[in-house]
Amino acid sequence: MPPVRVLSVAVGLAVASFVGLGAVSSSHEIGSANRIIVQPVKFTQLPRGWKTFDSRFATLSRHRPTSTYADALSWAYKPNPYGWASQMPRGGVAVSVILARGSGNEPFLNLCRYTPHLSGFPKIRRLPLRLPRITGDRLEGAPNVVEYRVFGRMDESYNVDLRVDVNALHPSRTLRRRAQFVVNHIHFPPWPRVKRC
Repeated sequence: MPPVRVLSVAVGLAVASFVGLGAVSSSHEIGSANRIIVQPVKFTQLPRGWKTFDSRFATLSRHRPTSTYADALSWAYKPNPYGWASQMPRGGVAVSVILARGSGNEPFLNLCRYTPHLSGFPKIRRLPLRLPRITGDRLEGAPNVVEYRVFGRMDESYNVDLRVDVNALHPSRTLRRRAQFVVNHIHFPPWPRVKRC
């Protein structure tokens, strides 16, 4: 189970149904004929004391949704069955990114080649992503944790679900800048588009 929020992520993507984490030594290409390995985002620069956790990789499938996740946390999280949300300290910041191709509602779409164009996930035209200045969203089940959300589609590679959670009802400018710094240094990997996988 990933060390992300244990609470469900409701974004119009059926994230709970995303499977496909494999065990292959290759970082990019093919472990067996037509097996296509895809990577999560990478946090290329972090403030001192931050740690990252990710799903390592996933495998593309023609009709099964594929997703990867990666988290950057500002505190010394110790993985446990309840996820990081149960250990988030006051003033803690979590940056979470899910990359997903498919939502489970495209039975006839070839997900080896195409990324569904989902409502609420506009094409991303500029990087780095910018967090909204204000938000009324909260981490599910944690009313004191403010959540900044950015959803979009990275070309035809995948849909992006970026969330930044801050354990403060009124995050300071310093906390917001720190979160934006982490977001500024996210590397979005290319996912291949092939006829078969």
